[in-house]
Amino acid sequence: MRKLAIAMALASTALAAPAVARDQSFYVGVEGGVLLVEDTDFDVDTTIGGRAIEVRDGVSVDHNYGLDADLIGGYDFGGFRLEGELGFKRASADDIRISSQIRGNVIPESDGDVRIYSAMVNGLFDFGEDDGWNGYVGGGLGLASVRYDLDVNRRSRDGRDIGGRGTDRSIAYQAIAGVRYAITPNLDLGLKYRFFNVNKLDYPGQFSDLKGRFRSHSLLASLIFNMGAPPPPVVILPPPPPPPPPPATQTCPDGSVILATDVCPAPPVYVPPPPPPPAPERG
Repeated sequence: MRKLAIAMALASTALAAPAVARDQSFYVGVEGGVLLVEDTDFDVDTTIGGRAIEVRDGVSVDHNYGLDADLIGGYDFGGFRLEGELGFKRASADDIRISSQIRGNVIPESDGDVRIYSAMVNGLFDFGEDDGWNGYVGGGLGLASVRYDLDVNRRSRDGRDIGGRGTDRSIAYQAIAGVRYAITPNLDLGLKYRFFNVNKLDYPGQFSDLKGRFRSHSLLASLIFNMGAPPPPVVILPPPPPPPPPPATQTCPDGSVILATDVCPAPPVYVPPPPPPPAPERG
């Protein structure tokens, strides 16, 4: 019975061990998934008829679904994580619309794509049970390089091509929420949502400048390796059995105490003293 209790204690400790390897340890991981880019509206600084004008939302880019992938690494303080993230995003342009203020009568095909390289620092707060599903929320701040290659083969009223090709770098921020589950003591599977934003993008050209911002939403699957080791299981031993009751005893007529199963010694046999010798006769 005692061996069975010890085995059950060891088994229950092993089942609770997977998530413990996260706390107070470094981790690395990879993430990848679907990218949804919001319509990007560019303000256009250009010249029409020899006059410089600014057209708000002069070029609007509608994107196809794209790809989002990351490499991450950080440290889990226990309830809070600080991590670095290197990301890549790409999406092609589905439709490029030009304001009627700057386009001419010719409307050929348009094409293009956007590529983003980012380096972010994230702070994440964990919640939930360590031995099951675990959720987290947080945000990040960093720097992003956004390259737009827009082949807008529509000529302005002056007969000039309207388009933007180039790279700009700007401050980026993001909001993050996700869940993860420990499938081994050191390996987590997760699902994450991310909102990503880059403001103040500027693409100067020979005949026109495009100014705007980039915003996207991502749904990512993640695989995280925790470098910490779970602590050795704590074996809780059952309490020792109570001592056996004292054996039953009995008190013999001679005052001795013996076990109840024993027999008292027989009382001593009285032997009378011998009679005195007869007195000698006198003559």
